Amino acid sequence: MPPTVPQGRRFLTARATMLAEDLKRWENPLLAAGLAATIMQHGATYHSFVSELGLVVFLAMLVRGTRIGLDWWRSGDRFGFLKTHPRRCIFTVGWAGGVLIVAIFGEVLPVWHSGGRLEAVVGWSEQFLILSGVSRLLLLVSSLMEKGNPALMFVASFVALILFGTALLMLPGSQAKAAQEDDFTTRLRNAAFTSTSASCVTGLVTVNTGGEEPYWSRFGQVVILALFQIGGLGIMSLGATYSLLLGRSLAFRESAALTEVTDAVTMSDVRRLLLSILLVTLSCEAIGAALLMTLWPELPFLERLFYGVFHSISAFCNAGFSLTDRSFMDYGTQWQVWGVLSLLIIIGGIGFGTLTSIYAVAKDAVLDQRERESFFSRRRLVERLSLSPRIVLTMSLFLLVGGAFGYWLLESTGENADAPVGTRIAEAWFQSVTFRTAGFNTVDHGELQPATKLFSIGLMFIGAAPGSTGGGVKVAAIAIIILALRSILKGRRHVECHGRTIPDRQVRLAFVIVATGLATTMTTTLLLALFENSETQFLNHLFEATSAYATVGVSTGITSSLSPASQIVLIVTMFLGRVGPLTVLIALTNQQDVTYQYPEERITLG
Repeated sequence: MPPTVPQGRRFLTARATMLAEDLKRWENPLLAAGLAATIMQHGATYHSFVSELGLVVFLAMLVRGTRIGLDWWRSGDRFGFLKTHPRRCIFTVGWAGGVLIVAIFGEVLPVWHSGGRLEAVVGWSEQFLILSGVSRLLLLVSSLMEKGNPALMFVASFVALILFGTALLMLPGSQAKAAQEDDFTTRLRNAAFTSTSASCVTGLVTVNTGGEEPYWSRFGQVVILALFQIGGLGIMSLGATYSLLLGRSLAFRESAALTEVTDAVTMSDVRRLLLSILLVTLSCEAIGAALLMTLWPELPFLERLFYGVFHSISAFCNAGFSLTDRSFMDYGTQWQVWGVLSLLIIIGGIGFGTLTSIYAVAKDAVLDQRERESFFSRRRLVERLSLSPRIVLTMSLFLLVGGAFGYWLLESTGENADAPVGTRIAEAWFQSVTFRTAGFNTVDHGELQPATKLFSIGLMFIGAAPGSTGGGVKVAAIAIIILALRSILKGRRHVECHGRTIPDRQVRLAFVIVATGLATTMTTTLLLALFENSETQFLNHLFEATSAYATVGVSTGITSSLSPASQIVLIVTMFLGRVGPLTVLIALTNQQDVTYQYPEERITLG
């Protein structure tokens, strides 16, 4: 016979069930109110703690924690409940334990409210509330991807991110003293431009992000950091990665969409690639932040830490945002800039698929006992790589070295021609890296020679690798076009490379992507020339248009002085540059082949 349950326990269990159901109905509205209160606490007020908002935050977390605690208490198998819902239990115990510690000992845990115990408790609750909100958002994105059109979902995710970022940057708490002097229309335009630039990891700015007279407060700078971190990795990738971390399997439509967005070949590769993206991103950004914070020894530790984290994420995501007045123009010869910053940009721009392939090949070479027996039987690592990463690595190396040499040669008669050799080498190397997608600068790009600007426009237009945080038409597309031209000159019917034939569909896609990029860049240049009506600024307008479309972010210094109409054109161009090539790729690769063919007829070409 089953053990009898005491009447008192049955009564308590029934009451607990009723209370849990009541709390469950109130949980989501209170979480939404708590998130809104958190945003208002930091963004809508000027550094003053509002206890009423703090109470809403604490109440939201209290309801969620109590509901999870009641579910655990009334479950038949409490140990099984812990094993079934480990994240919920750890989340609740972490919040409750932290609140208890803060209430007893004060600010001994990392919180962002300075003040008494009440402020510390609210600060601790806000952090857990934000984690809960982000968790639900990523799950929502993942669920929508299972039902919606992949190309439409990709575009919609960036539109939503830009609008949300603009709304946050419009909050009074996001803006510093310099912003309060502008009218509403100007602040709205600056917020929309900055949000688009950050979300699309471009780096063009109309106002100072940091420096001695920043336009954005620390809260605003954190918002910008979050925008280019999310924009760099992509909301769809983040949503799918979170689903995998929760143990969910990706739906077919979701995997198919990410197969096109990332550099994966098969749907099974998507799962491995997504987890690799998360690991590589966090590792590189953490190491980069630790090294970059040594660049500002004169600042307090927490300030140096924030500078390191901000610039490390900005470099890895190829965003180009900086907290200094003149980017890195005063630090060009520092090893943190030409070494650490350049390496972060290259790793972020080389593509997660390429990095995963390199790791897999290196791992196999080390673990392969048969090839370790004889040195001469081991094939070179590069020969083990598949065709896509080999093309990416070859093109990237050629563009980095060739870009540095070209910059050095073209600037031999420039203003810095008399600088020490080491300085010129550091400048040439860093500009070659940053012109591809990064957006930082160690020299004044407005003072470059006209030939150097034109050369830089070519590097910007090519951009980074597929499946990376960078922009441009991508090195793979340019490589395919070069190979196609070579095959035409040799009279070959197919495009070949390293003993492999590239599918005709991919060759056509490469031409479509490059043609679309050229059309968008020239249209943007035409509109800038029309709105600005300056006969002497055409090359600068072409430079600005290419930088916007390729999501590079370097500028000759004219962004802030452009008319409102031109700035709106750049907003649209940055958005198209971020979502355009990938959207075209997703849309075209999901089309079905036509089963019939019309008769051929030759056309006179010359």
